[in-house]
Amino acid sequence: SEISEAGDDIGTIDEIEEKPFFSMPFILKVLRLNAPEWIYLLFGAIASLIFGGIMPAFSLVFSQVFGALAETDPNKQEEQIRTYTYVIFLIGLAGGISQIISSVTLAKAGEELTMRMRILSFKTILRQEIGWFDIDENNLGALVTRLSSDAASLKGFTGPTFGVILSAVGALVTALAISFEAGWKLTLVILCFTPLMVFTGLIQGEQFSKAAGDKKDSSTAAEEGGKYATQAIENIRTVVSLHLEDNFIQLYEEAFDRDFRNRMLYLHYISFANALANSLMFFIHAASFGYGVKLIQDKDMTFDSVFRVFSVITFAAMTIGRSASMAPSYAKGKASARRILDLNKRESKIDPEDSSGITLSNTNGNIEFRDVRFRYPARPKLRILHRFNLNCNSGETTALVGPSGSGKSTTVALIQRFYDPLTGTVLLDGHDIKTLNIQWLRSLLGLVQQEPVLFNLSIRDNIAYGDNNRQVTQDEIEAAARKANIHDIITSLPEGYGTSCGAKGGQLSGGQKQRIAIARALVRNPKILLLDEATSALDNKSEKIVQEALDQARTGRTCLTIAHRLSTIRNSDKICVVDRGQIKESGRHEQLLQQQGIYYKLNMAQERPENEKVK
Repeated sequence: SEISEAGDDIGTIDEIEEKPFFSMPFILKVLRLNAPEWIYLLFGAIASLIFGGIMPAFSLVFSQVFGALAETDPNKQEEQIRTYTYVIFLIGLAGGISQIISSVTLAKAGEELTMRMRILSFKTILRQEIGWFDIDENNLGALVTRLSSDAASLKGFTGPTFGVILSAVGALVTALAISFEAGWKLTLVILCFTPLMVFTGLIQGEQFSKAAGDKKDSSTAAEEGGKYATQAIENIRTVVSLHLEDNFIQLYEEAFDRDFRNRMLYLHYISFANALANSLMFFIHAASFGYGVKLIQDKDMTFDSVFRVFSVITFAAMTIGRSASMAPSYAKGKASARRILDLNKRESKIDPEDSSGITLSNTNGNIEFRDVRFRYPARPKLRILHRFNLNCNSGETTALVGPSGSGKSTTVALIQRFYDPLTGTVLLDGHDIKTLNIQWLRSLLGLVQQEPVLFNLSIRDNIAYGDNNRQVTQDEIEAAARKANIHDIITSLPEGYGTSCGAKGGQLSGGQKQRIAIARALVRNPKILLLDEATSALDNKSEKIVQEALDQARTGRTCLTIAHRLSTIRNSDKICVVDRGQIKESGRHEQLLQQQGIYYKLNMAQERPENEKVK
């Protein structure tokens, strides 16, 4: 059905399959992201393994020191202590060097990965179809939060965290080797507690995952809060004028309050798991001491060997404990890695960078909508266009009028291939636009919207942005500005074309912004001009000036105009009345008035207030 087609496969950045806390295939997949830094990872891994073996090696020497202190011969005692002192110094030197190498190389690999993933994620976001941005989960606040935090948190899964985990592996292997050599029976008894240690470790890991935002409900709290914060700050003037500060503060608090309650529940589990893990070490020592005494009594082990096993296991546990402390960073990094992988594997349904498709050698600019049905993917239950048919002839101006929500602006979005129809086709010179090269198609179009979007750059750069396929010259910029009736105003400014437009064009008036937007549309010399209520937000004086610029701009071009004020489209070659997703009336201004239908009523409704003003 239409509804299911419209709502299918929109895709969000939260569509992530849950994975165990430690999933080797997933870990290897993330490490492959770091493949360009393999040399850093290799040296970092080797250094981390060496550093992990330092503490067990030190504990071995440390246990020998006690034996030297018990030596009755002063000369032998001095010689042994001097030897062990040198060995401990060398162990410390090796530990320091290995830690420096591990920290520097893995930090370098982590920073490189963060930068690459941040850029890659940004590129992936910009390549998604417009419908993907329409859904709430992919709002501005969520995407900005993901770009800023996820890539940075990825270092908690690789980078230094990876080194700490490898150090724990090195410590474990070294400790087991020394312990088995010193007393395999006692070592096996200690290892009997391993399943319980692993169990408590897994409990800690899973709960850290939840507390770190590894679960979907928890991970969206920052995004939802960021969404409200972004809305409030972006529209601060409106928020202050309407006194909505408390409303947004309440929404912001509620977004984090739900997550806070979940985290408090997880905190109880974490506390229990930590208590069990810490107590377990004492239980192991108690059982091991008891069995060690028995082995000494049975002459299976000496006091030195028992002490050696305990020293090695204890010091190794300290290193392994450091890796456990990294569980929150690991969990947070794992969640970020999953979201980044999920985002970057998503293929856009309409990729603006797609180089496939045909280009036409000769373009006339004829546009045709043929039996088009359309629903927005984010609102699949709301029908926008239904069996919509329209012809925009080359070189003519076609105007669309009608009630709000009737589907007028949707036609502009479909021509630009922001969306694809559910059924039917949109054609350019008889070719389905889905078969055309999308970059070439959009290069033919010039768009002027109701709310012009200007960047925080100079006027020159904002106009030049209209054509990124080549280097736009200053003469071309000025020519476009003259056609838009804005050149004289620009040159009267102290910095001329170098004047900054400010954030969102805040340094300019509404009429000035609109005329710069017109100049930007004209600088690419578009074959087709799309005007989406380009003058509706202006006062009468500004509207008249902008309308003159638009009248000049559409000369010799195919022009599709969407208008609310009928006075701006009376001279159009064809006026179409759109209602409930279909064209109900079509003709020139005089013809539609004679029909005394919808257009006639709209015209009378707008003329009545004007007549009252005159009186």
